[in-house]
Amino acid sequence: MANLLTQLGYPTDSSPIPERLARLRSRPGTAVLVAEHAGRTVGVLTVHLFDALHISEPAAWLTAVVVDETVRGEGIGSALVIRAEEWAIQHGAHSISLTSALRRKEAHQFYLSRGYEHTGVRLFKKLRQNAGSPHEGTAAERSPTNQTT
Repeated sequence: MANLLTQLGYPTDSSPIPERLARLRSRPGTAVLVAEHAGRTVGVLTVHLFDALHISEPAAWLTAVVVDETVRGEGIGSALVIRAEEWAIQHGAHSISLTSALRRKEAHQFYLSRGYEHTGVRLFKKLRQNAGSPHEGTAAERSPTNQTT
């Protein structure tokens, strides 16, 4: 999986992958879908359910969607996305979204050809410069409970 994440643009060593997978598996409303061929992992994606203030129904979000560059165009990505959509529907989602880097023109066409619409722009801000755990800090520091926007 580290090779796939590196191909996606997130250089990754294989050592943190088991812990990341364990965190994802323990999170309700999250699934990790893996495609294998000839005994090797050739595709992966994660799908997450979430509730939001601006919608009444749960929504789903695709992340880390990648197929090994040596087997792209063979239907693996389509199969993964279809399975993620089915999972999302089975878990009550009424919509599904994703973000994709601006440079990924082929990926954009992939999604557009599958009924996805370009509806907005993703903005990004790095909150920490170190590579520490995203779970660092006290619960009070991480909790949005007393914050308003």
